[in-house]
Amino acid sequence: MARQKKPVHRVQMTEGKRNIIHQLLEEYDIQSAKDIQVFHGV
Repeated sequence: MARQKKPVHRVQMTEGKRNIIHQLLEEYDIQSAKDIQVFHGV
């Protein structure tokens, strides 16, 4: 019996959320996912 996939929950990206993310990327000079891993010590 095959399992049915659950629908993926997608977050509505509002302009405010987009601005917050943009500010964080600029503040921490994030260029890629690898830059984020450096902050977490991975």
